Amino acid sequence: MTGLQGFPPGVEAPRVAMLRGSLGGVLDTVEAVDRIAGAIAAARAELIDAARRTSEAIAAEGSSGGPLGAEPHGWNAAVRARRELAFDLAARLRIPERTAETLIGESQRLVQSLPDTHTALGAGEISYRHAQVIIDQTAGLSDIVTAEFESTVLPRAKELTVSKFKNDARKKREALDPDSIERRHRVAIEDRTTWIDPQQDGMAILSTLMTAEAAVAIMDRITRIALANGTDGTEDGAGNGAKRTLAQRKADAVTDLLLDGDLCTSGDPVPHGIRPQVLVTVPVLTLLGQAETPAHLDGYGPISPDTARDLAVKAPGFARILTDPVTSAILDFDRSKYAVPADLKQVVRLQHETCTAPGCNKRATHCQLDHTQDWAGEGTTCLANLSPLCTEHHNLKHHTRVKLRKLPDGTMEWTTATGKTVTVRPTNILGSDMLRRGSPGAGPSGNRSGDTGGTAPPDIKPPPLTGWDEPPDPEQYPF
Repeated sequence: MTGLQGFPPGVEAPRVAMLRGSLGGVLDTVEAVDRIAGAIAAARAELIDAARRTSEAIAAEGSSGGPLGAEPHGWNAAVRARRELAFDLAARLRIPERTAETLIGESQRLVQSLPDTHTALGAGEISYRHAQVIIDQTAGLSDIVTAEFESTVLPRAKELTVSKFKNDARKKREALDPDSIERRHRVAIEDRTTWIDPQQDGMAILSTLMTAEAAVAIMDRITRIALANGTDGTEDGAGNGAKRTLAQRKADAVTDLLLDGDLCTSGDPVPHGIRPQVLVTVPVLTLLGQAETPAHLDGYGPISPDTARDLAVKAPGFARILTDPVTSAILDFDRSKYAVPADLKQVVRLQHETCTAPGCNKRATHCQLDHTQDWAGEGTTCLANLSPLCTEHHNLKHHTRVKLRKLPDGTMEWTTATGKTVTVRPTNILGSDMLRRGSPGAGPSGNRSGDTGGTAPPDIKPPPLTGWDEPPDPEQYPF
């Protein structure tokens, strides 16, 4: 008996056998490249740890020997060196500084405290993600327990997927060090936070890191609310008449609770709905219904024209921003619905929607407006010398060897302590009228001298905090 192609059962045609052999060769190469990736990760960790040791040596050479806090506001040579290194590494690898700090810490643990894991990674026997599990699970363990834990779980890392290995390693950690779970939990609580992750098609994920018991309780309540609303006949978000699914009702319940839930225990209730500080940048023709160019939601990105028009009409708390339909340059503010803050502040924050440090996504509305060239020197209070900086990066600029200058087109040029230069481009292009509005001599927020447009006397130095929302808190912004 023969197969369909005239070959005995179980015997493949020569061409199929050849292709299958080729496929095996390609997959063998993929496996080999993956092992090389592990070796590269091990080498990177060794180099980053060498950079850390060199940075600490530089700090020791330049230190007065004082403890942490010997300089004002908690800064000393060691703190300065650590911040400079994290900023430098983040700029070179195009990653956030927190990620760079984590990478520096992981590299130190891997090279100095987990030699067998480092060796296995260099040999390509495990991936860097497997190594990260071991690094995380040994945090806070004594050297003796760390060595026992590593020798126990490392063979499993060579066999299991990262997800399964993580569960396996966590169980082993708790068995070796059960007494520390309460202490570690208290420390972990300090890291609770909330963040937004923009998605495609006008959607976003709102995430919160919280205690497990709170998360389970919240999910239970959301599910109960969604189930209770399961027979209301409400259409889904697409408006096509279909009933909402359970998943959709859960999402709607979270939205309703967070936007309209009143959690005040004293004073005035928290206002419901969307807040006035949200900005929607709308092309002129889109707002008039004569074009379908997407608008821009500050803190998110592109949104559909219909959504933008609906927000612009129904939300009087929005400051609508009109843009040129061809160049997308910002032309003007729409002042018909809501009072707009001082023009200079708004222009600066339109030019850069976030902190101007590389990789920092803190919104400009939550940043201070920094004089790039110090006011105490020759700096002026104008668009060409102002940019939003969060407290962390304003501290970095003032207390380290990191340098910053603003180019004429609004691009921010940062230079690290080792001389590496990186640039941060403006979020939005400003039209000529908008640029003039924030230029020296354009009004009360102009520079020290020149044409003041009849609104301020010449040659008068404005107060040092001109262009700031409010005086900084000395405890949070110590200079």
